[in-house]
Amino acid sequence: MPASKDRTYAVPQLLGVAALMATGYLLTHALCFTNDALNFAFVCLLFLIPFLAIRPVLRLRRWPKVAASIFLVPLLTVSLICLLITVTCDGSALVMHRELRRELATVEAERYSVHLLWEETTGGAVGPHGVGLEQRMFILPGLYLVKYVDYFEGAHEGSLALEGGNRVRVHIPKSAMNAEVNRVYPLKPRVYF
Repeated sequence: MPASKDRTYAVPQLLGVAALMATGYLLTHALCFTNDALNFAFVCLLFLIPFLAIRPVLRLRRWPKVAASIFLVPLLTVSLICLLITVTCDGSALVMHRELRRELATVEAERYSVHLLWEETTGGAVGPHGVGLEQRMFILPGLYLVKYVDYFEGAHEGSLALEGGNRVRVHIPKSAMNAEVNRVYPLKPRVYF
């Protein structure tokens, strides 16, 4: 393939990589697998996407190549650091079958379910250490659309009850880290809409 034709494909390829990164980032906050290994693999693949931009950047002309490299090198560094942290912290817990997430309560509604989950991280002080409330809508077997409703840092237990038309009541008992919580949350029937 001639060099000039090679260069013309570099910019669309870079735009494709950028679109793939943006889509992947948005999906990490909206989709969730029921299997922790699939969630782990999805996040690791997201951190590997910027490495697809190396070859198109090297095909650019001189000044665009320098400008793109100045942007790409820090992005690759951050991606590599995040990948290493994810693999060392969450990967070791996955291999050792350590419980980092446990369902405390679930409420099923017509089109969705609401889950109260205890979450922990192996990454030390950074990350979740408490109880999260999330709303899920079934998409495919093992894949859900997720909306994170609230989070209670330092909590270890709680209960959940349906309060009628698209509302749930959350009760988190008093602990050394936080005060007692007894709150009602309105929910949307289609999770986001």
